[in-house]
Amino acid sequence: MTHYVMLLDSPVPRGGLGVFDFKSGQSREVRPPQGNLYEALAHCADRNMDWESYLKDLPSTPYPLTPAAVKYRPPLKPDNNLLVQISEITLCTAKTEQAWYYKGNGRLLKTDGDPLQVPYHSQSISSEPCIVCLYWVDPFGALRFIGFTLGNDIHDHVLHSRDAISSTHAHLRTCAIAPALIVGELQADLAINVQIERDGQPLTASHHRMSLHRWQSLRRYSEEFLEKHEQFLEPGLVHYVFHSLSHRTANVPLQHGDWLSIDCPELELAMSNQIVEEELVSLVPLPARHAPDHGCIDRPLPVPKKF
Repeated sequence: MTHYVMLLDSPVPRGGLGVFDFKSGQSREVRPPQGNLYEALAHCADRNMDWESYLKDLPSTPYPLTPAAVKYRPPLKPDNNLLVQISEITLCTAKTEQAWYYKGNGRLLKTDGDPLQVPYHSQSISSEPCIVCLYWVDPFGALRFIGFTLGNDIHDHVLHSRDAISSTHAHLRTCAIAPALIVGELQADLAINVQIERDGQPLTASHHRMSLHRWQSLRRYSEEFLEKHEQFLEPGLVHYVFHSLSHRTANVPLQHGDWLSIDCPELELAMSNQIVEEELVSLVPLPARHAPDHGCIDRPLPVPKKF
């Protein structure tokens, strides 16, 4: 039986953390004096305290399940963008080669509802649905795995296929993660749905599965990779490691105004982002889109179902 705990980090302007226990069905709000999740982790590490127990013992109130729009920060994101390292790791399969790509710092990290801006010099736009592992480096330089969430990643597939040097440039693009963090390890296989929408109509839809075996492989490889390199173990760094859910070699060309949606019904995670081309943003204004009726956009997540 799975037992997940979900965190929503520092909603604006209310502040605090939303904590959802899937097993008990409880949803509560805690307000650590430090403000956001990143600062709470640093506080606990300085005092040799277990951060999960610390949050659990804080005074709490029932989480306000209201229809009011709430904006969340990407989970665990510090205020200093330079403390964020975003990368993408692919494992060796029949259709993909093992590789690591640096994507950028916290300036490129978005969350649900944020536009994914594509620079004017891009030659193409493609997307990758991802599962994203979150790591934090404690004051002693030890890498700590915090949890995971879903991600929308974009890259330039034309540039990627040109040569080895160009492929590294192709991944320096904005990306987004869902505003909810699942604490700890994946406990069972997950089904994840992906849809691309153009002009208000579905363009493509796909279904992916993250197996427990594959999860263990990517976790082991990504952690070993980060720990091999001293520059990745600077105290205070937060690593967002994107792992593609797709094994397909064909890319769906995207364009200005397309919407990328990804969701995992079992974990009640969902996210949508719109592609915005830098050179067209002023010339071709995009109409407003009514946000889909799921918890990560319009309102705080509903009380999770019991498993």
